[in-house]
Amino acid sequence: MKKEQEKIVRFELDCGQVLSITHGYNIANSFPAHFHSSYSLGIVELGERDFYYRGERVFLKPNDTFIVQPFEPHSCISSDGVGHSYKVISLNLDSRYYFPQLVIPQPDLPSKIREFHALAEYDRSSPRLKPLLDTILELLLSHSLPHGADVLEKETSNKLLRAKHFIEENCQQEISLKEMSDAACLSEYHFNRYFHKCYGLSPYAYYLICKIKKSQEQLLVQDSVVDTAYEIGLFDQSHFTKLFKKHVGVTPGRYLRDNRQRR
Repeated sequence: MKKEQEKIVRFELDCGQVLSITHGYNIANSFPAHFHSSYSLGIVELGERDFYYRGERVFLKPNDTFIVQPFEPHSCISSDGVGHSYKVISLNLDSRYYFPQLVIPQPDLPSKIREFHALAEYDRSSPRLKPLLDTILELLLSHSLPHGADVLEKETSNKLLRAKHFIEENCQQEISLKEMSDAACLSEYHFNRYFHKCYGLSPYAYYLICKIKKSQEQLLVQDSVVDTAYEIGLFDQSHFTKLFKKHVGVTPGRYLRDNRQRR
């Protein structure tokens, strides 16, 4: 695929439930291990995406539909370093739904997802959006299974959830591992171990992800890369730019230009 300018556009859509929509164009970035707090339903448009998920390597080709479970670590990169384009819907589904595989072998899904994205981008008030989303969910959930047992006992899970919320609410500041573990009422050793077991990433890795997600919101409020870097507690603009590009796929300046009109 011819090398073109990288671009990521992200916006929210109220369609019975509030959805986050992401469109990535010509992205050649290598995304490190990370996770999302909602189900990510995506489709590859152009190029190929090399996914590492649940200990397996999967090559996604054009028209492949994929679903990533909340809080499940994964990493991905464009095959051979050539940019690929994709579209993702972040869904707030009940956590009882479990999808045993990354790629959804449902032949009717790709066309429905493409139609939904086209409407979401150009006609967000269309009355066709809600029934179209319902059709997509019906096709998608037909491939789900009952979720397995919880990884940790309920009391420990609640403690980790408290710490997770603490990290999210304070990610703009410097937070030590002790402060995180204190929020969970656990020792640093057990907190670090249980957090990684439950969410698949270290507390510090989650803290960085929260910083970057916060910066995506702040960029469109501050309208300044420098001010956003200071707002989220990253005073080295070069470090902020590298971290943002690593996790988002484009530089903060590029992201701001592409999404400024959607504020």
